[in-house]
Parts: sequence; structure tokens; C-alpha cells
Amino acid sequence: MMPTVVSMINWKGGVGKTTLTLQLGIALNKFHNKRVLLIDLDPQCNLSFVALGIESYVDKVYNQGVHSLKSVFDAYFSDTEIDAKMVIQNKVVNSRPGKVYTNVHMVLSHQELVLLDLRLARSRKSGRDHKEETSFEIEKLAILKRVIDQVADDYDYVLLDCPPNVNLVTQNAFYASNYFVVPAIPDFLSTTGISLIRDYMEKFNTDFRNMHQYAEYGELYNDTQFGGIIFNMVDEYGGGPKRTHQETLTSIQSQHPSFVFSEFITDGDGISVAGSVNLPIYAHEYLPRSNSNAKKQAEYFEKLSNEFILKIK
Repeated sequence: MMPTVVSMINWKGGVGKTTLTLQLGIALNKFHNKRVLLIDLDPQCNLSFVALGIESYVDKVYNQGVHSLKSVFDAYFSDTEIDAKMVIQNKVVNSRPGKVYTNVHMVLSHQELVLLDLRLARSRKSGRDHKEETSFEIEKLAILKRVIDQVADDYDYVLLDCPPNVNLVTQNAFYASNYFVVPAIPDFLSTTGISLIRDYMEKFNTDFRNMHQYAEYGELYNDTQFGGIIFNMVDEYGGGPKRTHQETLTSIQSQHPSFVFSEFITDGDGISVAGSVNLPIYAHEYLPRSNSNAKKQAEYFEKLSNEFILKIK
């Protein structure tokens, strides 16, 4: 049984993509008993930092030498196999103080992914002919997929927190994914690029499909589907989004019919307070300063997870 692999992507920063990836991944486990793997592909390491805390991350990766996503790409460059279970961390996502989620696992990012992305772009393997060289280019795109395939039976969902670009690490995420989902906030700047993202992803589908056909590759390429748009940081007034935010939601719904999630995440300090102490929003009883807001946001994430498993499966 293959997991459902989802790339979370938006080229605009500040839309809460990392927060959404973490809290939604936890919600899929907490409310639906799904086994979840989170993969941090962004060299800024925000997902890794929020889940573990910066000090714990630095200790694990730089002092203890714990494997990260960098190890996966290093193995490609050294032409060696890597055991996916060596890279996956299975006791790092906190459920409450002193306790962790046993079925929410993680692959940590590394700041050197920036350099690895450049190295990937420059690397070329020589083949007997152009077809074989195209096969080698496919293998470069499939680095992450090969790792996920090793643990396919262990997870129901794999959520990929992508960097805000379309470089080769991001293309690896897209190549491995069944769906891509765009987190956004209801403002002009965060929504203007959604159509462009969809266009780019459709171009990648076409390019990857053509590469497979031309190289007569041993497996088919399955298109990555657009899973939809999830709105984050929505201000509410009178029981629903405030007028300006509702106008944005309605506008995006008209531009992308049936692709906007009905459920959204409300704005508030619960998520940021939870993140500051490396706890999920669902541990709101341990967040006295923001208990009521955190509890409300946790309820919104539960509703979002209900819609997510219906749409993304």
C-alpha cells in the first residue's frame, strides 16, 4: 500500500506553510489515526526548528551527527544506497511536555541543501546515448521518491514542506508526490502566484512524462494532481471571515473553482505560542497564555483534517 504523498508549496513566504504542514500532519494522526511522515526540504529548516526547537536540532544534526535530508542527496553523489530508516527520526514531534507522537515521524532538513541544490543542477552523468542520459536525469529527479518507496508500507501520508522555488530539490518533491497543495493567506500578494504555480506544475508533469516516454524508462510517470488551496491566518468577524478576507476567498474560488478548501485556519497567537515552546496546537492546556485561542485553532485544524482526507486520498 503506497502512501499519499503531498507537496506543500507556495513561492510567497509568510503564508504559514510550515505551520500548516506540521499541525495538519499531526491532526491526520491525532484525529484519523493516520501514520504520517513529515519531510523538511527547505534549507531554512523551519519545520525542523518548530518541531524540535533550534537547540535540539543543532545538537542532533551537528553534534550527534543524526542523518538529515542532506544524507539522502550525499548518497546520490557518492553513488551509494541509503537506508531510509536511518534518515527518518521517529521520536521528535512533541505531543505534550515530555511526550511524543509515536506515529508522526520526520526527516530533518539541513542548511547545506542550498549548496546541494546547486551541485545537483551542475551534475551530469554520461551515458551511451541521449536516451540513457535522459534516464540518468530521471534518476536525479527520483532521489527522494526512492527513499519514500523504501518505507511505503509504513505510512498513510507523507507531507513535504517545500522551499519557495522550483529548483531540483523541489522538483524531487513534486516528482515523488501524488498531489500538491498551496497554503495561502487572504491577501493579494500571497494569492497572485497560485495560477503560475499551477502552470509550472503542469509543465513539470508534461516534461517528466515526456522524459519517461523518450527514455523508455522502466516505470510510468504518474501526474501530480492539484490538491487545492488552504487558507491560513484568516481574520474572523461575526462568525465568519471578515469582509475583506471573504472577498479574497470568493475571488480565489472563482479563479480556481472546486479547488479552495471550505475549511480554513483562523488567525491568532495560539499557533505561534505553541511553536515557541515546540508543542502542537492540540496541547492547548499547556499554553495558559493563549489557551482559548489555541483551543479554537486546534478545532479548526481538526475540521480541516476531516476535509483533507476526503479530498486528498
